[in-house]
Amino acid sequence: MYILYPLYIVLFLTGLYLYWTGKKQQLNLKNMLMTDQEKEELNSSSLLTDKEASSVEKIMRKSNKVIIFTSLLDKNIMVKAIFIGGFSISLLILNEIGIINISASILCLIIILVMILTILLPDRLKKGAINAGIKRISNDLPFIIDMMAICIQSGMTVEKSLRYLADNTSNINKDIAGLLDRTMLKADVSGIAAALDLLYEEVPSVEIRMFCSTLQQSIKYGSSMYEQLLELSKEIREMQLLKAEEHISSLAAKMTIPMIAFIMLPILVMVAGPGMIRLGDLWSQSL
Repeated sequence: MYILYPLYIVLFLTGLYLYWTGKKQQLNLKNMLMTDQEKEELNSSSLLTDKEASSVEKIMRKSNKVIIFTSLLDKNIMVKAIFIGGFSISLLILNEIGIINISASILCLIIILVMILTILLPDRLKKGAINAGIKRISNDLPFIIDMMAICIQSGMTVEKSLRYLADNTSNINKDIAGLLDRTMLKADVSGIAAALDLLYEEVPSVEIRMFCSTLQQSIKYGSSMYEQLLELSKEIREMQLLKAEEHISSLAAKMTIPMIAFIMLPILVMVAGPGMIRLGDLWSQSL
């Protein structure tokens, strides 16, 4: 009976591969038939588009090993098949030898669970790591803006201050250093304005986009950048403080479910339990 399990796994993976390739062909055909306006509306309706996710993913791969592993496992279906097949065959061999003793039904459930986790979990882990990296960028950005304001006040230009921050902020936040380094490489080719436009489009962070808009406005109109950067860092800190206060205020509503489940129900059982036991005894005696 155990010999049939690898056959079931191979058939399942084959069907999954055929479904995935067919769905990909349908999506490609749908994209070809869509107009430019429909594509633009589809991209604007999503919070994190595929272009933004791929750009941020490429930057964060340099400093996050979780994104490297999950992206490799998510995009390569053969790696998933090899992982599932190797785990299943190893589990079957260990059970056949006698090192572990698991029933056939439990073994099937474990293999199915591993299949589901291998298919669904890598994409969720990758998106979670990317969102956590974007959140760290937003949290550390006010300090970077203050450093840039000091650089501007000391006489540096925008390009030199961004290059200095890209070279010296890796200990604070590697992702910000990678973003700034990518921006300066683009600036060397197309200019600082095009580089800031690219940074604005690629990173789905309100703080980063506010930072790019402030720099673009200062470069275009020649206004005082030192005071605007200090005002921007202050505004971002106030926004983060408001978000923290909002999370704190929502804790009271979120704590109602644990309080009902772990406090009120045990108290109810302790109060009503003896009475229910006595009623049960009286009922049994009457019968």
